[in-house]
Amino acid sequence: MSFSVDQLLDWIAAYAWPFVRIGAMLTAMVAFGTKLVPNRVKTLLALAICIVVVPTLPAMPAEALFSVKGMVITALQAIVGLGIGFISIMVMQIMTMGGSVIAMQSSLGFAAMVDPVSGQQSPVVAQLFIMLSTLLFFAMDGHLWLIRMVHMSFFLVPVGVDGIKMPNFQVIMSFGSTLFAGGLGMAIAEVIALLMINITFGYMTRAAPQLNIFTIGFPIIMLSGLLFLWVTAASLLDHFIIAWQQGQSAVCELLGSHC
Repeated sequence: MSFSVDQLLDWIAAYAWPFVRIGAMLTAMVAFGTKLVPNRVKTLLALAICIVVVPTLPAMPAEALFSVKGMVITALQAIVGLGIGFISIMVMQIMTMGGSVIAMQSSLGFAAMVDPVSGQQSPVVAQLFIMLSTLLFFAMDGHLWLIRMVHMSFFLVPVGVDGIKMPNFQVIMSFGSTLFAGGLGMAIAEVIALLMINITFGYMTRAAPQLNIFTIGFPIIMLSGLLFLWVTAASLLDHFIIAWQQGQSAVCELLGSHC
């Protein structure tokens, strides 16, 4: 049995384009897209998912893989996969932003360390929230939902250049406002409470100037911040569910679906 070069290239293209889209999503999505996961693991996982889903996908376009159109198709697959994974990262950044605001307002912002996931320095409170949110993400099967959505994307945004249907990337830009609103919504109660405490100490200092506001106010504000942090952490599940539902809606809108 012999095979021509064109047949081999067609078979490679049938797996290469789905592999690029799936691999791009894994590169950008929560947990799997971090520096803690080796690139070899990401590649093998993308290859395993690709082998499973390719037989269920529509026929790939009859274009040469290494032609100009083939390169355009490959770039589009990477963009679609990155868009799906990037929205999941933005959901997690809602938790990070909320934790950062709480840390800064409660005088806990000085407790910062390098985040091993992103490589950037962030408050410990924000890292606590992102770790808890990542556990909730896996507990709610968020990774399986993203894999299912990238599978559906091959039907909603087919592979090809003729009559191509571009994803709605405007959703990603508009989701930025949701990120700031969600992060501030997590911390707004603590911000207002600490603001009232600071105003109270301001009146006390005005009424009794001999009181040292730095000696009395700093420990009280820090203890109050820890108390409010405990209250906020108790409702972290509710905040994460709301943020994840918004992220799911954004992914569906990105792909032009009403899931």
